[in-house]
Amino acid sequence: MGAKGSRPSGRLSSADVERLQRRFMKLAGPDGRVAIPKFQSMVELGANPFTGRILQLFDTDNDNHLTLDEFTKAMDYFGELANPEEQYKFAFKIYDMDGDGFIGAQELYQTLSTLVGRTIPDAHLEQIALNTMREYDVDGDDKLSLHEFKNLLSTTDLQHKFSLSM
Repeated sequence: MGAKGSRPSGRLSSADVERLQRRFMKLAGPDGRVAIPKFQSMVELGANPFTGRILQLFDTDNDNHLTLDEFTKAMDYFGELANPEEQYKFAFKIYDMDGDGFIGAQELYQTLSTLVGRTIPDAHLEQIALNTMREYDVDGDDKLSLHEFKNLLSTTDLQHKFSLSM
């Protein structure tokens, strides 16, 4: 995708993509880029605690900013996540912060911390992460593979998490 007004292949309509692109342009600086943290001000994206992490996955030059093309690709990809298998893979990428193909206890802790904020004490979150690893790390290698991670999640949870409120 990439060109303004082109037809997305996922669940987002052309009108949805065009509206998001207009919102992007309002946030963009003179260089045509938007700092990833600024996306939290977009109602469609701000409610998701993973917005920043999700958008980082599309920041091809790793400068913590998105161009219109990077943003459009992210929104188009996000709209394509109708298939549960793709949802699992994408969720896995969100948790796999170092990109090594596995989720370690520290990554699980960081993700849980993002989800709950300061509502649960750090020591309790650490214990939840360790208990989760103990229960779902079936091969005992102290990290979760995609298969082990999938056992953590239900299709219903993913359907809810991978939808945009338009």
